[in-house]
Amino acid sequence: MNLLLLMAKRSWRVLLIATLTGLICGLAAAGLIANINHSLEVFDQLHPADGLYFAGLVLLVAISRVIADVSLLRLGQGAVHDMRLHLSTKLIETPFAQLQRLGKHRLLAMLTDDTQTISQAVELVPILLVNVGIIAACLGYLGWLSLPLLGLTLLLIVLGSLSFNWPQRRALTSIARARELKDQLFDQYRLLTDGSKELQLNHPRRQHFFTRLLIPVSQQYRRDFVRGMSIYTLVLNWGNAVFYLLIGIVLFAAPHFIDLGVSLVTGYILTILYMITPLSELMNALPTLGRASVALNKIRSLEGEMQANDEAVESIPATQVRSLVCQQVTHTYYREREDGHFTLGPIDLSLNAGETVFITGGNGSGKTTLALLLTGLYRPESGDIVLDEQVSSSHDNHQYRQHFSAIFTDFCLFENLLNGDDPQLVQQAQDYLVHLQLDHKVRIDNGQLTTLALSSGQRKRLALLSAYLEDRPCYLFDEWAADQDPVFKHFFYTRILPDLRQRDKLVIVISHDDAYFNLADRLLRIEHGALSEITAQANAKAPPLTEACS
Repeated sequence: MNLLLLMAKRSWRVLLIATLTGLICGLAAAGLIANINHSLEVFDQLHPADGLYFAGLVLLVAISRVIADVSLLRLGQGAVHDMRLHLSTKLIETPFAQLQRLGKHRLLAMLTDDTQTISQAVELVPILLVNVGIIAACLGYLGWLSLPLLGLTLLLIVLGSLSFNWPQRRALTSIARARELKDQLFDQYRLLTDGSKELQLNHPRRQHFFTRLLIPVSQQYRRDFVRGMSIYTLVLNWGNAVFYLLIGIVLFAAPHFIDLGVSLVTGYILTILYMITPLSELMNALPTLGRASVALNKIRSLEGEMQANDEAVESIPATQVRSLVCQQVTHTYYREREDGHFTLGPIDLSLNAGETVFITGGNGSGKTTLALLLTGLYRPESGDIVLDEQVSSSHDNHQYRQHFSAIFTDFCLFENLLNGDDPQLVQQAQDYLVHLQLDHKVRIDNGQLTTLALSSGQRKRLALLSAYLEDRPCYLFDEWAADQDPVFKHFFYTRILPDLRQRDKLVIVISHDDAYFNLADRLLRIEHGALSEITAQANAKAPPLTEACS
């Protein structure tokens, strides 16, 4: 039912048309059974017109089934497509801090496994609806043959359905447990891929990972999944047995209580045998539908935790920024290592366009958290951050974020360049590749970078290229030069940062490179969540390249 509602939201008209054509297909199929039964009774008296009538019924079954199947297939896959886009949009509109709490493994399981399970179930809907029409028409024909036999058939169907109810609930419970374990499996897969170097270097850790983490979760998932699907297998075979039992009752028991003719029994058994195929298909779909129901409930549960912002999201051109002001900004988060909460702030800070501001501090002092607050990826829990006394991080967060380009330590590279079809932009990007000494490694072809298979330092240079092309008024670099060789570290501090300053950009650099601190207009230190200003030495000289390389 949930799948039908999902499809109805897409287009209830198409669903109605497909349902009606499915019913027509069922009526035509029942007509075929009646025609075959009648033709067997008057086999010696058949005429060419009877053959044409039979061929017409066959054609009607084929055409109506094709229309129903194709309509429902297009509708179902369209609904799944809409769901994928809706979930992707809601995910990207969910505050970054909330996404971190949800975890990548849960989000990936939802976007990949759950949507795929629902897609597989949707593919079955055309077959199921047509089969429902066939079964309904066949039951109508049974009622026309004999009301007592129809009553007996409906009684056994009801009893069979009731006997399925409890096992099916048990099966769904096991499948739901398996689905919860799949989140843990995705988390273990993440560890396996992200930590492949460490696991290959350390055999005891590798054994611990497999024996204590991956294998127990995988085995428990297998047990729950096999238990649920085994119950479904029992239900399916019991369902088939019920119909053969019904045929046996009609053949061997019913004649003692009801006056049945040979033609009546023949027609009844032909109809039941014909119904077994669509009923088997219906019952074979139960496991897939059950898994889809669990997946849909999981998606709705996770979707409820993705609290998207209420503000309108639209493409907003970033304007030149004159100032950024933090007013009593605080942010609190939980630290597992210390089994307690860490509070950053309160922070009062004023930054101006054309300034290069360095932020330094020890590990765990709150530098990256401050960077996330300054770029708007975290909203202040108290206080506010305002651009030009107009755009607020708390109230206009989407518009606020559009003023920043940032390269974090866990940055992501995209192959496609924004506005990659702009010849002027492409030429500018090619020039930057030369300056960054990447032109022998990477080319730009049809607005795409030809490769991302580079060293971490080279990838960071590509990220810098992307940030340059975005041309935002505010830039933030989170330890960009940490894994650069001395030459490019020197190039970054003495060429790139001054160029951004000259373009009147507000530049914030998180750095431990104290040899270059004298290049900053302002130097801020953060320790234990408290921010303080150390010095301001604008236009000081950088260390010579030979000294930087030593």
